Amino acid sequence: MKKILLFCFSVIIAISARAQERIISGKVISGEDGSSLPGVNVLVRGTTTGTITNFDGNYQITVPEGGVLLFSFIGFQTQEVVVGNRSVIDVSLESDITQLSEVVVTAAGIEANKRELGYSIQNVDANEVIKSGENNFVAALSGKVAGVQVTSSSGTPGAAAQIRIRGQKSVQGSNGPLFVVDGIPIDNSTFNTADSPEDDVSNLGAGGVTNSNRAIDINPEDVASLTVLKGPAATVLYGIRAANGAVVITTKKGALNTAPKINYSFGYTIDRVNKLPDLQTEYAQGSVQGGVPTFQAAMIGSTQSQSWGPLISSLRYANEASIWDPNGLIVTADDPRATNRVARSYNNADDFFEDGSNMTHNLSVSGGTDKTRYFFSVGRLDQTGIMPNSSFDRTSFRVTTSAELFKNFTATLSANYVQSGGKRVQNGSNTSGVMLGLLRTSPSFDNSAGYIFEDGSQRAYRGGSIYDNPYFTVNKNFTTDEVDRIIGYTQLAYDVLPWLNITYRLGVDTYEDDRIFRNDVNSSSVPVGQVINQTIRSKDINSDFLVTFNKDLSERISLNATVGHNYYNKDIHINRIDGQGLASPGFFNIASATAVNVSEGVTRRELYGLFGTITLNYANQLFINLSGRNDWSSTLPEDNNSFFYPATSIGWDFTQTFGINSSTFSYGKLRASWGQVGNDAPFAVTNNGFVQSRVRDGWTTPQGVIFPALGLNAFNPNPLLGNPELKAETTTTIEVGADLQFFDGKVGLDVTYFDATTTDAILNITIPSASGWQQRAVNSAELSNKGIEAALTASVIDNNTFTYDIGLNFTRIRNTVEKLAEGIPFITIDPFGTQRIAEGEPYGVFFGTRFLRDQNGNMVINPDDGMPFEDPTQGIVGDPNPDFLLGFRNTFTFKGLTLSFLLDIREGGDVYNGTKGVLNNFGVGAETRDRNERVIFPGVLGEVGGDGSVIPTTTPNNIEVIKGGTDGGTNYYQNYGFVNLTELTIEDGSWIRMRDISLSYSLPSSVLSKLPFSAVNVGFTARNLFLITDYTGIDPETNLTGDSSNVTGYDYFNNPNTKSYGVNVNITF
Repeated sequence: MKKILLFCFSVIIAISARAQERIISGKVISGEDGSSLPGVNVLVRGTTTGTITNFDGNYQITVPEGGVLLFSFIGFQTQEVVVGNRSVIDVSLESDITQLSEVVVTAAGIEANKRELGYSIQNVDANEVIKSGENNFVAALSGKVAGVQVTSSSGTPGAAAQIRIRGQKSVQGSNGPLFVVDGIPIDNSTFNTADSPEDDVSNLGAGGVTNSNRAIDINPEDVASLTVLKGPAATVLYGIRAANGAVVITTKKGALNTAPKINYSFGYTIDRVNKLPDLQTEYAQGSVQGGVPTFQAAMIGSTQSQSWGPLISSLRYANEASIWDPNGLIVTADDPRATNRVARSYNNADDFFEDGSNMTHNLSVSGGTDKTRYFFSVGRLDQTGIMPNSSFDRTSFRVTTSAELFKNFTATLSANYVQSGGKRVQNGSNTSGVMLGLLRTSPSFDNSAGYIFEDGSQRAYRGGSIYDNPYFTVNKNFTTDEVDRIIGYTQLAYDVLPWLNITYRLGVDTYEDDRIFRNDVNSSSVPVGQVINQTIRSKDINSDFLVTFNKDLSERISLNATVGHNYYNKDIHINRIDGQGLASPGFFNIASATAVNVSEGVTRRELYGLFGTITLNYANQLFINLSGRNDWSSTLPEDNNSFFYPATSIGWDFTQTFGINSSTFSYGKLRASWGQVGNDAPFAVTNNGFVQSRVRDGWTTPQGVIFPALGLNAFNPNPLLGNPELKAETTTTIEVGADLQFFDGKVGLDVTYFDATTTDAILNITIPSASGWQQRAVNSAELSNKGIEAALTASVIDNNTFTYDIGLNFTRIRNTVEKLAEGIPFITIDPFGTQRIAEGEPYGVFFGTRFLRDQNGNMVINPDDGMPFEDPTQGIVGDPNPDFLLGFRNTFTFKGLTLSFLLDIREGGDVYNGTKGVLNNFGVGAETRDRNERVIFPGVLGEVGGDGSVIPTTTPNNIEVIKGGTDGGTNYYQNYGFVNLTELTIEDGSWIRMRDISLSYSLPSSVLSKLPFSAVNVGFTARNLFLITDYTGIDPETNLTGDSSNVTGYDYFNNPNTKSYGVNVNITF
């Protein structure tokens, strides 16, 4: 009875208390233009109860009787509203001219007003990154920043994405930017499948599997803001690590005096192949013999790899079983065993791929008291690939808390734990590569009818294991990886005086990447079977000590200065155990290997830096900055390990100077900067060292005999001769630009021209073998990058119910290799010798064989067979650098409905389509459908001189040939296909694509007032919804070597990219 009375009493009290509270909802808009204001702080005065407005400016909050609401937002005047008896309170906030300067995070975590900067930076809306639907944070930046080029390597789960800011600045070193999270530089490395100095498996990144760049560990849902720093004037304080620019990320934090806010988001997308090479499905496996297409079926010991046989429709099934085809043995129609059953044609590529999926869950809790702030989040990603048995997953935990421990002293602690990894399938130049075996398969053979026989041998179209059946590869030759990573920092900040702050920040980024690479018994690449266990341990420690001075020196002059010290230490430890000759198929354990080799690699780097910056503000119209940093690097010789690089910039707000106060032209600033930044040497190139010996005899294993062997060890001198006089590379940049606003800020234009030159670039040159070494690193190369960047924003339509906003990013960069080294006209950077760095040419031009042409550009034709002559001299056949990039964002809002899409345009930029050349040679490429057509190649006839040289004539070619050689002549595709003639494999990689599109709806306050939520948003998203391109291969946004090299525009049986469709829900409590 007591329990019942107590329960009733509790209910009465709860009802009474509830009656004294009131649920208030409403909308907050700008008093200037009536636009909705998201992120406005709504607080019950005198309490910690609070919330923020959603994307559409709506809010909902529980207020006690007699409560007063405080509405505050950066750039607007704080407003107090007495609740009274109202349940709906709409508020219009007025602009506060004293807060109009946008605060951005620059180098070393220093906050600055953007209007005071004399150099170009660009912010990216964190919501755009989330809505892009990309799992890789780097890939999500495509088309969103002027001066930035992003290339996804493939659509494989967890695949790397390459990012470049203002072109390539180093010849053989890294050209990737620095990534900084909450002031802490983090690792964004990409390691190949089994990275080692002499690794046949990784093949310079051309084979193996596509691995992740480590920025993929960033959960996009944790990002609050993102800033891209481009030139040395912006990055000089970060030193050599930001020689190629910096991507500065600020994560979400709690807010002071805010009640706990809970946010949950869910997303689900379906992935599909967005583009595949077109294949012929009419002609069978076989070859042309004596001018006659001859069928040659799959069988044990067959080496017939090509599809130059007869029409499949001319073949029949016999009443005879075949282990190669479940429908029966395929024979010619005149074979006495033939039935009336016509042989089937298969589209192996289309049948192989399946729908992939992405599922994300994210939960966060944030808030704060008058002295503390906290933020906690957990995120989970589960991705399955478009190829069978491929996947990637990521689990992320983040906690950030800060507290004012005593007056003016604040401590911040942040920790982020990430676990990621999955199953990866092989690709590229690799006989176990999925696309290599898949696309080369003849259309008369069905890969999906089985990939393994009872005895364990492979069922593949070539009759054995010369090329792996793609189903064998994904089920037997996959790689797994598991990464455990911790990124954390502690920061102590003390305001000694109102104008003097001391900050110390200590951060760590450490991870362990455990990989198992598998080649099962009877695989084509390692028939005896192979398992590689590899562990990569990386640890970065970063320490910053900063003293900041910010004071008004007079009514018109203010000074902001920062001096600091930085310490950075990086340690990479790679252990690899390579076991070959597996005792049992499918048992991937080192103990089952008959031959085991062990290797270990260690890379260490230590850096000390002193830096300073000072900005003089005169009358809020003239801003002059001087900055500089001195680094001491452990990878350079002692005599050259100290180097200083300065920077200066000036910004002039001429609208303030001339008193321009026009609604048409509302703001104008001119800016100019000059700066230098250094880049030190790679690890261990200044001293002589030794490497473990290896002997290749051509028959033991593909890797040969690696010492230690039979109880003996052996070492050879490192083929790279150390250079004790090596010094740092230096990039000098001049930048000029303007920031303009029109029509009361509704239209904004930022335009920049830059000219960057890298001198003393480090280059490995070949030296005489008599010296005992092969190469030596020297400071000799010079590169230049010149470009124009433009970012346009405009509020085209803006009223109370409908808005239309646009954002446009334009990039045009011209890169030139000014010089290399004496006697070295070029160096090769790709695995096949096609992509080069050559003096006087753009970075990475394609170089190779060409058709011979006369002075008028006509092909010269061989009068003996009617086929074009090849030019005996190789030359440039393509340029992977685009003419320009354009990202065009369009956003429409109508009440709670928002439609946003990004058009991504690339003009120019050649792609090496090595896949096409091989497929045409094999007779499976779509172009070979015309194999029986008679053609006359346009051009002029040539004559062979006495010295063997070809002399063009003026006689037009009139020789008719059959391209497939069925007239007994030369087969055009086999003569020039594969990689025989590079010119035929170069294609224009231009595109127009719908990079991302989202349609979302936010519930109005009238509905939210009846629900226990403060905000609800539901939406539909799509990525790569359409792609318009003349490129005949897979999606031209591809790169064989991923982010592990400076190679770009290389397609050689790369795994294809994807398009996706999905839904998402975001709920705030």
